Amino acid sequence: MDNLITVRYFPRMDVPDETSWLAAARCGERWALEQFYACYQPQIYTLCQRMLAHSEDAEDAMQAAFVKAFRALPHFRGESSLKTWLYRIAMNEALSVLRKRRGETAPLGESVAVADGTLPVAQRVAVQTALARMKPDHRAILILRFWEELSYEEIAAVLGISLPAVTMRLRRAREEFQKRYEGAP
Repeated sequence: MDNLITVRYFPRMDVPDETSWLAAARCGERWALEQFYACYQPQIYTLCQRMLAHSEDAEDAMQAAFVKAFRALPHFRGESSLKTWLYRIAMNEALSVLRKRRGETAPLGESVAVADGTLPVAQRVAVQTALARMKPDHRAILILRFWEELSYEEIAAVLGISLPAVTMRLRRAREEFQKRYEGAP
């Protein structure tokens, strides 16, 4: 019986919610910045990996995104969720890397982290190849919508565009993906 009372009155402390550390992180408290990083690092790395396909580039973009976020955190106004704000920073870093290496495609030896492994290998390679050959902006919107499962509103916030622009870009990205996928080896 004592065990039930303890569990009932003392919440789990191993996974603190954002409100418990955000204010301290905004003030530059090291423990809170570490919590911020721990909470979002896997998601941001996966986003960068899906965009860039090169693990080294993804790691660099993720680190650059966190450095920028740490520096800008005191100025975070909370007009969007912290996750959306951080995704926007990370997406800008990933797009910057893609612009620098214009014309390159992702090597097939590295994964674009497609779905959860439920697709047959040949189909995963075709999806990876199609994504790697797409325009960066179109690749970004597809990844945000279908792999990161963001809402249209969240995508608009991440990309800094309007909801009608999200709809239009998503349609164009689907069309480009379909052409690239049908033409993939």
